[in-house]
Amino acid sequence: MRDAGVVRFADRSRSVTVVLEEARGGSRRDGWYEGEVVIETGFVGARLPVHFTDADLADLTAFLVARAAAEEDGALPDGPATDWPESGRSAYLRLRPGDPFVVEVRDPAQSGVTVIVPLQLPDGWAARGSSRLGRLRAELDDRH
Repeated sequence: MRDAGVVRFADRSRSVTVVLEEARGGSRRDGWYEGEVVIETGFVGARLPVHFTDADLADLTAFLVARAAAEEDGALPDGPATDWPESGRSAYLRLRPGDPFVVEVRDPAQSGVTVIVPLQLPDGWAARGSSRLGRLRAELDDRH
């Protein structure tokens, strides 16, 4: 398995992507996957390690499915932010619904740095992301 995309938030000029690291073979180690958050903007380019579990992938899937349903209904939520994976264990993303959609990449434990990336996400992004994540999870399940 090459580095596999877990989720990608992107517009024309900025992106935040989480990839599952090939170096770990896409396999769990002690129940954890190792990945990287990749930030690309005109101002910042950065990579940051992140650790997550199967339950975290299920939580992300649920977030994307709910967001896709809201988008389809034309009632996009401006609700509370969602942290993924759960804050406090490693670096994480804080996903802030709204216009623009904002991804905060937070690393309180190691660097103490937070990078805020506002994005004008295209229509259908959540449905495509949910579908892509579903395929990745099925592939990972086949390995275990």
